[in-house]
Amino acid sequence: MHIPADNHHICSVCGTKTQKTPGRHEMGPHNTPGNEKCPASGTLSSADRTRLFIAALERGEVPSLPVPVRSSFGSPLALAPWFPRWDGNAYPSIALFARRRMAYWLPETTSTDHEEKIRDLLGKRVRPRWESEYKCWTVADTHFLVLAFELLRRYPKLSIGREYNPHEKCVWRCRNAEGPLCTCSCQARNHAGGRWKDGWNILSEDTRVIDRSSWSWMAVETKTPETL
Repeated sequence: MHIPADNHHICSVCGTKTQKTPGRHEMGPHNTPGNEKCPASGTLSSADRTRLFIAALERGEVPSLPVPVRSSFGSPLALAPWFPRWDGNAYPSIALFARRRMAYWLPETTSTDHEEKIRDLLGKRVRPRWESEYKCWTVADTHFLVLAFELLRRYPKLSIGREYNPHEKCVWRCRNAEGPLCTCSCQARNHAGGRWKDGWNILSEDTRVIDRSSWSWMAVETKTPETL
């Protein structure tokens, strides 16, 4: 297929020449040279994106996607009061509920841009939703790992929380699972062998009770070659 020179991108993930998605700053649907779906494809499913990110991490690679540029107007959305601060600092935050969609917050970002930027990061099919009860935006938790690594490309540190059940025993189903989602008493430390967090340094950890639910929180940064 011939792609006009003024209507293509060179994918920074796989190097493939691919057509722009009309009206957006994301890759069009395309495959890698190995004929697999590329993580930068704007129409790639969240499950496929997560699978490819995990595979890249297991190979010791850090996936890279294009960084969109967007102008902001209005007042930044305040950090939800139930999200923690670390030594007084508010980091970009992700919170994994046990039975709700995943919450997220970005610093120095208006409420409108929270909705728009998540589509830039995860693709046009993502449907962010405002949760007035929790004063934050939410998306499906299947996007967790991709969103975490995308935020750590843009910010030096990230705050991650997950609701867990302190009475749920950590058994082989947790330790042998795939992916990063966990609610048992290990607080995801043992989940899938802990591989989901291999690329991070854990800077601080905390546990707290929010609305009678137990939460574990950690502040992380991306590992550098000196800390690998």
